Amino acid sequence: MVSLFRVASPVVWAWVGVVFAGALWGVGALAAHAALASGMTPAGLALVRFALGVPLLWLWAWRVSGAAGQRRLMSWSAQPWPVRRLVLGAGVAMALNVACWFLAIREMGAALSTVIAICCAPVFVAVLAAALGQERLGAWRGAVLAVAVSGTALVVWPAEVSALAVGGNAGWHARGVAWARTALGGWAAAYTGLVATGVAYLVFVAGTRRIGPTASVVGTLVEPLVAVGLAAWWLGEVLLWRQWLGGTLLCGAIAALVLRR
Repeated sequence: MVSLFRVASPVVWAWVGVVFAGALWGVGALAAHAALASGMTPAGLALVRFALGVPLLWLWAWRVSGAAGQRRLMSWSAQPWPVRRLVLGAGVAMALNVACWFLAIREMGAALSTVIAICCAPVFVAVLAAALGQERLGAWRGAVLAVAVSGTALVVWPAEVSALAVGGNAGWHARGVAWARTALGGWAAAYTGLVATGVAYLVFVAGTRRIGPTASVVGTLVEPLVAVGLAAWWLGEVLLWRQWLGGTLLCGAIAALVLRR
């Protein structure tokens, strides 16, 4: 029994990291709501988020690299071209993701845009991982993925004005860079950078190495579940029966993946 725990514990901790990252991102939705409500524009929030989060990630990478020789190996010039291409491609993809999401929110509203953005991600990851030969998308994995995505859609869909709307559609029409006008808004913006970007990505990457891309993305689907739950507690939003059902389906899908591993 002890040996079994020792074998399973790295995978368990990987799941804890992935789900914890999703929870931090869920809290980040409420933090973004508070920052935008204090007068900060989306451009200002995005600037603060990456201005705080990216240096934290670089500092962590610098410290764990150890000796100076190993740090030189981590420098950009020492990286082979395939690695540079992946890093640059990931940066471009993230920038396009945010830009397209903002545009979609302006055109079709926050709720529908959020449903599409959150629910399509695990499907795309699963198909791409199967196409690249990293994972096999069998009937069992496909069924669990379908349950998780369906549960997430039920959690997100009912609320047009919610924490997932991040302040409502009107806030996304504001242009330029404006900072938070209250202390709460400033701390909330700092959270999106230091915690929701820096810490969350660290624990997510550490976890996804052991459980694979599809399971990792399914684990992070707790993000809207946490955001909706906190909105009900903090903003007084009423949870509908569909959201309870969706949360149950999502948690069941994650539990099935954990037990399968």
